[in-house]
Amino acid sequence: MKRALLVLLVTLTASANELIVDRTTLNTDDTLTITVALDGAFTSVEPASIPLQNLKIIGSPSMSSQISWVNGTLTQRKVYQYQARPLAAGPALVGPLIVESSDGHRDTLAPVAVQVLPDLAAGSNDPQQVLRELLATRRDPIFIIAQADRTSAYVGEEIVVTWTLYNGTSVEQWELANVPRREDFWSEQLDIHGERPETVMFGQVPLQKMVILRLALFPLHSGPLTISPLEIHAEVMHRSDDRSPFGMFEGSVFDVTRHNAPLTIDVKPVPPGPPVDIVGDLALNCAKPRQANGGPVVIDVSLAGRANVRTAPPPHWAGALDGSTQVEAGAVNVIRGADEVTMTRQWKLLVFPSRAGRFTLPPLATRAFSPGAGRQELRCNAVTLDVTAAADDDRHPERSRGARPGGGAPSFRPGPSTTLGVTIVLIAIVALILIAPRIRRASALRRRAREIARPPEQLRDKLHALLAARKLDETSLLREQTERGDAYRSLLSGLESDNSREEVEFRLRELLQFLK
Repeated sequence: MKRALLVLLVTLTASANELIVDRTTLNTDDTLTITVALDGAFTSVEPASIPLQNLKIIGSPSMSSQISWVNGTLTQRKVYQYQARPLAAGPALVGPLIVESSDGHRDTLAPVAVQVLPDLAAGSNDPQQVLRELLATRRDPIFIIAQADRTSAYVGEEIVVTWTLYNGTSVEQWELANVPRREDFWSEQLDIHGERPETVMFGQVPLQKMVILRLALFPLHSGPLTISPLEIHAEVMHRSDDRSPFGMFEGSVFDVTRHNAPLTIDVKPVPPGPPVDIVGDLALNCAKPRQANGGPVVIDVSLAGRANVRTAPPPHWAGALDGSTQVEAGAVNVIRGADEVTMTRQWKLLVFPSRAGRFTLPPLATRAFSPGAGRQELRCNAVTLDVTAAADDDRHPERSRGARPGGGAPSFRPGPSTTLGVTIVLIAIVALILIAPRIRRASALRRRAREIARPPEQLRDKLHALLAARKLDETSLLREQTERGDAYRSLLSGLESDNSREEVEFRLRELLQFLK
């Protein structure tokens, strides 16, 4: 037997239908078992959802059926069991529940009152205080502590939050049950593979300390922002007290749920002053400009550092440019370390000089705000080089290179280069044949991602159905340290950060390519 339970049984005299709860008082991190037992004609209809106050159902109900034949009378009984968790300290209510039989009879099961006790252990992120509270209330010494590397930050500044599991009991297994919601932050999960469990002493109590999650968070707006708790489910073994040789292998397993106290970060707006493009500690790097065959001048630019560079605009010219510019956005590279995340965003600038000859590119600049150094203008120096004026078709790529301004078709003049041209065409055809399957696959992925992502309000439901069809557990996938796990976490981060539809579809395509 697990432990003594106080069972409250509500039975109507008109029937044997029952509504039962396994306790009438519980802590905020306890689980309440609700049992609905139906007899006779009521067993043919599954009961509707149970009305709850200050409680929520977790998981799916279990069902057992009993059929007996006594003295020529057939007796049927179905028992449904639900698991529920408190939402907050205070009074709670289960029911009333109305059940209807197949022959039209109705039975109302009276409500059951439950009291949720305030849990001091779940209101602190001080490990010593939490441990004292658990021991004082005779609960298993297993708990979670959340710590942030700073409690005050600017909008866009990187905050690193670490969740640590402390365990002083015999845990059979555990799993993440609820990851913190992060609607007010852009988040990136850090690499904790190098973290190893260690033993720490609190007085005379030894505990195993293990980091289970670390996130880099970038606030999206100012104000007091809350990081909701992380929750785990664990199976704890209580060893038998007998002194037999097998006592250490015997005992009962109990389900335990724990969550940390929420964290509040005071997020300040960037101080008043000139406009700022991005917040963080960054460096702007510009490659040497180059021009080939009279085309545009090409400059590769990157912005790197501890910042959410996904939101950064491309650098701007800090001076007059004698020409025009087109910007091609490149990839964002994320390096997830143990204690911080760094990002690099790339752009390709295509500059079309208005004239040939000596040409000066003015400085490129990004306006940054560093929490330690204040406002900064990151610059790449001006560069002077000899250029050929870009052709008109280069300035306007939408025009066909073979078209004439007047609309006439270009004439074909065979010459010594004809054979070379035919060879190039044949090579292009072969290359097209080789890459056509890849193009088709990429097109199918885009199409599939678009179907799942639209309409946006149905995306999460479609994603759940997709993972369930492939028998993938979402909690396990969230912890999976693979490219597939990275893609799933990146997609969830994008959904919680209110990204554009194009960005969400891009991340969804990255996940789909690992779900074949």
